[in-house]
Amino acid sequence: MHCHSSQCISDSEIKNPFAVSYLTNAFGFTPESALAASSFLRFKSPEKPESVTNLLKTYGFKQDDITKLVKRYPQVLGYSLERISSKIEFLISKGASSRDVVAILARNPNILRRRLDSHVIPIYNLIKELLHSDEKAIAVMKDGKNNLFSYASVSDIAVSIDCLRDNGVSQSNIADLLLRRPQLLGNCGRLKQTVEELKEMGFDPSKKNFVWAVIVKCRQGDSKWRKKIDVYKSWGWTEEEIFGMFKLYPMCLGTSERKISLVMNFVVNKLGWGLSVFPAYASIIALSFEKRIIPRDSVLQSLLSKGLIEKKSYVPKVFMLTDKVFLDRYVNCYECANELLKLYRKER
Repeated sequence: MHCHSSQCISDSEIKNPFAVSYLTNAFGFTPESALAASSFLRFKSPEKPESVTNLLKTYGFKQDDITKLVKRYPQVLGYSLERISSKIEFLISKGASSRDVVAILARNPNILRRRLDSHVIPIYNLIKELLHSDEKAIAVMKDGKNNLFSYASVSDIAVSIDCLRDNGVSQSNIADLLLRRPQLLGNCGRLKQTVEELKEMGFDPSKKNFVWAVIVKCRQGDSKWRKKIDVYKSWGWTEEEIFGMFKLYPMCLGTSERKISLVMNFVVNKLGWGLSVFPAYASIIALSFEKRIIPRDSVLQSLLSKGLIEKKSYVPKVFMLTDKVFLDRYVNCYECANELLKLYRKER
């Protein structure tokens, strides 16, 4: 019987007791997580996992790096040295540093299970073709959002890219989509459907905002999409007005229902602005409510109460300014700057 805290694991549950013990002692697994991970492993002695550990160290992995990798992807301890080294050598040949390799495998360890010649290299080449440099391709591989190398098929990615090209999306905009949401290219069926839906709405695929619309629409199912539209409608918007704003600023439907309600309530009920401000300042919907909108409102309300600015100076544009410009115009130029700055920081 193996016990940890209040939980016990009977010996009959353990198919590979050595692996459970090894993971617990060498990598700090709990007995429960070690038991789960041991189902992927067959080694009965330390030679195999230690050979993997030593190999990773020759490529610049520190013990903490190896522990994190093993905890996320214990299967690595059962892989052949050639299987691991071939992927690492490929990355190095493309200019990846040892820390790049650590980051890539930490975020996308499933790359180790995919075949180099039929999966990793073809996908890498597709990415490099879009981005025109190994450096940018390596950066995409380091991105935690990127699961192209883990789960997507080469054919699906190629079909997605061809679909975008055939519909008039520029090379640079496809590259932008790859950098922002690479995983969307791995679901060619969903991408094709989204492209057609957006074209029916009147989007021009050659425009920059088409990519953002694809990102927003692809990331949510029909139910969530409908709920967000209903939130806007509850504030008096028509569907025509909602989709008109979506065409101008796709992210207005990319934030949560709660966030939409918060901003609408603030703008309409607290500030008394009409819906007419949104076509020109639709991006206010995507701004951080707690870290930008509320702190700036607190400063402006203080200035209004002191008679230092007029009501007409409080316009939607103040929320679009960079932090530096806002502080220069509405905080640092007043004698009470310290008080205003304290208020601003308190609200953030």
